[in-house]
Formats: sequence, structure tokens, C-alpha cells
Amino acid sequence: MARASRHRRIRHGRILGRSGSRSPLVAVGVPLLLAALAAGVGLFAAAASYYHDVTASIPTPQQAIAQQGGGAKIYDRHGTLLYQFLDPQHGYQKRVPLDQISPLVQEATIATEDASFYSNPGISISGIARAAIENLTPGRTFLDGPGGSTITQQLVKQLYFTPQERQERSLSRKLREAVIALKLTQDYNKQQILDWYLNEIPYGSEFTGIEAASEGYFGLPAKDLTLGQAAFLAGLPQSPSQYDPFLHFAAAKARQSEVLDLMVEHGYISQTTANWARLEQIKLTPRPQPFLAPHFVLYVADYLRKTLGEQALMHGGLSVVTTLDLNLQDQAQTVLDHQIAQHEAATGAHNGAVVIISPPTGQILAMVGSRNYFDATIDGTVNNALALRSPGSTLKPFTYVTAFEHGWGPEWPIVDSPITYTAPGTQPFTPVNPDHRSHGVIPAREALGNSLNVPAFKTILWAGVQNMINTAKSMGITTLDGHQLGPAVTLGGSDVKLLDMVYGYATFANAGTMAGVPTVLALPPGNRKLDPNPVLFVTDRAGRIVMNNTQPHTEQVIKPAYAYLITQIISNDANRQIIFGAGSDLHIAGYRVAAKSGASQPFPNSDATGDTWALGYTPDVAVGVWVGHSDYAPMYNLFSTTIAGAAWHDIMLDALKSLPQRHPFVRPPGLVEATVCVPSGIVAPAGAHCPTVTGLFAQDALSKQDARWWGGRELPSALPLSARIDGIPAGITGWQRYLAEEYLRTYGAPPTPTPTPQTTAVPAGTPSPSATPTIGATPAASATREPTAKGHGRTRR
Repeated sequence: MARASRHRRIRHGRILGRSGSRSPLVAVGVPLLLAALAAGVGLFAAAASYYHDVTASIPTPQQAIAQQGGGAKIYDRHGTLLYQFLDPQHGYQKRVPLDQISPLVQEATIATEDASFYSNPGISISGIARAAIENLTPGRTFLDGPGGSTITQQLVKQLYFTPQERQERSLSRKLREAVIALKLTQDYNKQQILDWYLNEIPYGSEFTGIEAASEGYFGLPAKDLTLGQAAFLAGLPQSPSQYDPFLHFAAAKARQSEVLDLMVEHGYISQTTANWARLEQIKLTPRPQPFLAPHFVLYVADYLRKTLGEQALMHGGLSVVTTLDLNLQDQAQTVLDHQIAQHEAATGAHNGAVVIISPPTGQILAMVGSRNYFDATIDGTVNNALALRSPGSTLKPFTYVTAFEHGWGPEWPIVDSPITYTAPGTQPFTPVNPDHRSHGVIPAREALGNSLNVPAFKTILWAGVQNMINTAKSMGITTLDGHQLGPAVTLGGSDVKLLDMVYGYATFANAGTMAGVPTVLALPPGNRKLDPNPVLFVTDRAGRIVMNNTQPHTEQVIKPAYAYLITQIISNDANRQIIFGAGSDLHIAGYRVAAKSGASQPFPNSDATGDTWALGYTPDVAVGVWVGHSDYAPMYNLFSTTIAGAAWHDIMLDALKSLPQRHPFVRPPGLVEATVCVPSGIVAPAGAHCPTVTGLFAQDALSKQDARWWGGRELPSALPLSARIDGIPAGITGWQRYLAEEYLRTYGAPPTPTPTPQTTAVPAGTPSPSATPTIGATPAASATREPTAKGHGRTRR
């Protein structure tokens, strides 16, 4: 009964002697100790002054804890821990309140480290006296022996002294430690001090705090520890390296027995209970540190290094709440793996990547960098969301939106007939459509929807290669600088990143407004000013917000009318039926979703495929999928929809179903029905006899038509209206002049579709005034590959 009574007094934290009153030792011991300490430095009167000087200059424990460091903890948007970066000086830590720590741990710790914890003033007078006697025994120098430190003193040493200072055994350091311990006991209750101690003290290996140690050694939360496990862990703080269970298990087990003896001695358990606890098997079953969404975590780390610095990432004790939706991430990972596995044997495809972005905010909701990060056979650690890959036809929307800015509309006619591009210093290049056919005069909406290569090639020649590049750069594509590009860029003739592509499509989805965070990239002028946002907010160990990205930065990069014209085209399944047929994987029944796919064939004299893509969006979500190989190995027997399109379909559907609310595409102001002359694009005046087309146009583009405007270009000088609509002004030169002449010869009398043979691909040339087109030349293989409505058709699940 005496043991039980004593147990209750200690458990409830009352600072009582056996009678329930303040201990006489406390009442008289502290003044005597202060007197003794003062005498040690010269004067009794200096003690009070020294106490004031030390305690007036120290931070609060909360502030000291906030300065302790620790690697950044990365969470998903719902609070799930994705990863914790390791601070070698601090280790892994997971703070929990005292009521989430087993009472067995608390009792074992007090019995072992400071039996008088609930009654002492923060220092143990008897312990110091005993240590002093041992320190002064023959053969020892003063302060070389035991220190008699209480739990509070150990906490003080951990919080208020550097690792180097903790190793010092000087009188000044001991005095300072004692004074701060007295101050903490005066200002805080014992439960709070024990809470701090159990969360901040090292437990060997890489673990700081009891929760990290419990999970790290036993795979359990600290609240679920058995007596044997609690005693095992409580023995480690005395010498974390000497008792490291992974390195010195026998020593740690022997220390456990000492802890059980102390628990018996101080009345916490009976001898029988201790004996049974010694028989308990102690098996190390560590819970692995989580490393979820690894490619995204490393992307976040790079972002934090560029914004807050390496020191903050590795030693700042940061809690980072990211934009990632782990549920959506896991669904995307599962779908990608399933689709690749389903077609792996037939196609040789082994890898892929997925990015999901919220268009209104620019937040990255998912980033799957490979099929399996931990699979070395596919170079799984490579983040293919950031790798440079050939985009195939997925750049075409940037070409057409540029043409729309120059006066075209979805109904604008394009002459789909063979053309060979030549330029000085390059081989001739002849684009070929996916079905190897020409389709005569075809509206831009069908040319884009069906991903026809010849019309896209002629469109970029009309709108201007550099104009298209400028558009793509402003909308998020960051890889178009540093090399000279020709018109084949619209067919995939320049490598891009999946993340950039999804960001660009998200800008279409958001009515031409880019949303995100200020860019951390060193980009040349003309590139985007914002980046996709990976982080919602960051707090330090004190809970202070050090980064807040919850409100997006925005920039209107193209006018809403132009973005809507693209959306209108690629969200209409009727516009893609020549090549893809009706109801392909780019169409999601019951939803209006804009979608575009693409593929590359970079291997000469081969039908092998290098990359396949599928991208699409609604106003609420943008999804992109890439399938290929990190080492650029070829794939066979597949099209853009075989794996990438099928995966995109299912991932987009999952994303749409996860939304709390879905929004429709809304037609913006600034669009008008108009009849314009072809090829000038000038609004047809009454009585005009020019070839015309009627359809939807952006009012912004039509409003630019002054006396110097023709076909989206500014003429050297003003011309009368009749001169501009009845012919081709002398100021129109090069490829645009050739295409204008082609319009005058062929528009209104489209040729019958005829097959065009496929031959070896050759590099694209660079446009120049001296380059000359050829009609009906032998075509070379296209840079892109799409499914056709006949033959392979589409992949159905």
C-alpha cells in the first residue's frame, strides 16, 4: 500500500513530501545552494544578480524548441506525412502531447532519470552533493565524474546549449544549467516539463523524442508500448550512442534490466512484474520512414531550397503543407501502372508519368514521376514529369491559338495538301498526316481536333514560328530558348516537360489566366512569370507561418476569347472523328472535357514510337500523361491513345469524381460571328467578291484591321481596302505569300482525298525568306503518330 500511495503522489505530479507539505529540503536547500554557488564565484550577493542575469536573457522553452532545428516535414494537403528530411544533428522527430505517451514510459523515465522529479525544484541537491563527493574522490578531477542532473537539467542542456557546450564540464556551464532549471520549475508545471523532455531528448540512432523512437524501433506509437518496451526505451537517453539498439542491442537490453530495477525500487512496479517484463521478447521492428509521392517530395525540396534556402530545409524544423492530394496521387499511380502492365508485352512500354494541376489556383494536385520510383530497371528515380521529351502533336494548340490571334477562327479553311519545306543548310522536310492522306480544304477545328500534321505545319508557317514560340513560352513552356527552331516545332520538333505542358493546358482551362506562384526559374525574357504551386504554407517549429501560398498569383497571358476557341475545338468529339473515330478515350461520356494527344517517331526507317502523350482539362482540373522510356528506348505497336490516352481517360474521370463541385466552360465576351475574306482575313464588306468564310472569331483580332493589316501582318504602308481584299499585297512575302497564293488557286475547290506514301523522316529546316515550298513532292515521315479511325482505331478498355 505504501508503494501504491507513493505511486499516486508521483503520477499526479504533486510536489509533496510524505506529509503532503513542501519538502524541508526544498525550503532551506535552495538558499543554501545559492549561497554555496555564490561563494564559489566570490560573493554571496552575486548569486541573486547572477540568477537575474542568466534568466533575463534566455528565450522561453517554446522559443528554444523552435530553434532546435530538424529536417523539414512534408505533408499532403490533408495532413498526411509524405517524408521528413533528416537533420543529422537532430534526427527524426514526431512531437505528441503527454496524454499520447504511455504512463509506463513516463514512470520508467522518472524512476531512471530523476526519482524526485515531482518534488525537486529542478535541480537535485542530494544528487549534486553525491556527485560532488564522487567528483572529489582520489584519482578524479573536479567535474570529471557524474553530474547528478535532473530531468529538468537534462532538458535545459538539450534546449539551451549547443552540442559543443553540452560536452563541456565547466563550472560556468553547470551554474548556468542549474539556474535555468530553477527558472523553468518556477514558471512551468511538472507535466509540461515532462512533455518537453520526452519530445526533445535523443533516443539513439536517428530519433529525437519518444514517439519517433517508439515508431523507429518498434513500429508502434508511444501510447501503445508494453512495460518491457517502455523500460527499454527509457534507458536509452543516458547514453544514446552507447545504447543504440541497432548497434549495441545487448547493452540496451542490459540497460532495460537496470530501468526495471529502478522502477521496483521507486515503487512503480512489483519485483514480480519486473521479472515478467524481463522475459518479454524485445524485437526491433522499425516502422520505415514514409517516402510517399517521392518525385513530388523532391520537387518540393528543390522549391524550398530556392525560396527558403538549404539551411531551412535541412535544419529549420519546418512543417510544409503541400498542394498534393495523396488520394488522387495514389489513384493516378495505380491507373498508370495498370495501363502499362496491360499493354507491356505487346508494346515494350515500361514507364510513364502523370501531372494533375488545378487551373484556378495553379496548385499541383498530383505528380507521378515514374511508374515506380524504386524500380531501377526502368530508371524509376528519374522524374519524367520534369524530363525533356518530344511532345508530338500536343504543342499544336499553341500554334492554332497564335493563328487565332492573327485573325483566324475555328472555321478558317486550311488547304490540306502535301508540302515540302526546305531551308538553307537543312534537308527537305515533308510532313505527313496520321492517316497518310490529304483531306483537301478543311476547317481549322477539324485540322486541330484530328491532329492533322500538314494543316498544323501550314498554320505555323502562316502565323509565324517565332510568334508561336512566344505564345507557348508565355503560357508556360520553358524549354524553347537556346536553340533555333523551325516550323516542325508544332509537330513536336522541340523537347518539353510534362509539367510545363499541363501548366500550359491549365492556362487554356482558366480562360487564358495563368495561376501559380512567382517563378523560381532563371528564365530568359518572354517566358512565364509564374510556376505551378507545390506548397500551400510552411510553418516553423514555433508554428509561425514563414510561407503562405494559399492565394494564387495570376497573370492574363492570352485573352479569354482565344483560350475559349481552343477549348471549343478540342472539347468537341465531333472534331476528331476522322482520325480517332467517335467516342475515343479522349472523350469522357457525361462530361465536357478538352483533350489532345500526341506521339513521336524519332527513329529513322522505323515505325517505332518514342513518346506518347495525352493531355486535357476542364475548368477545374488539368491532367497530363506521358508514356515512354527514360532511356529513350523505342516502343512498338502503339499510338497516343493506346496507353497514354487510356490512362488519361481514367485518371481524368477519377479527378472529376473527386471534385466537390464541377464548373462548365463559359463562353466569354469578345467573340463574334463574322464573314471574312480568304486569305486576307479582312471582314468582308458589303458587295465584296472575295472568297469568304463565316464563323466565330475573336473581336480583338478583327479590331486590329486597319489600312495596314493583312492576314495578321502589318504591311509596310497603308493600302485601300480593295487592294487588300482583291489580291496579295507586295508586303506579304515568303511562306505566307506562298500559302496565300495556294488559297487563291484552291479555296472553294478542294481536291479529292488521296493517299500519300510514307517515307523516311528528315530533320525540319529553319524558316527563311529564301526557303521555297513544293507542292506534290515525295513526302517524308511525320514527326508525330496518332491512331486512325480505320485499322487500329482506339484502345477500348
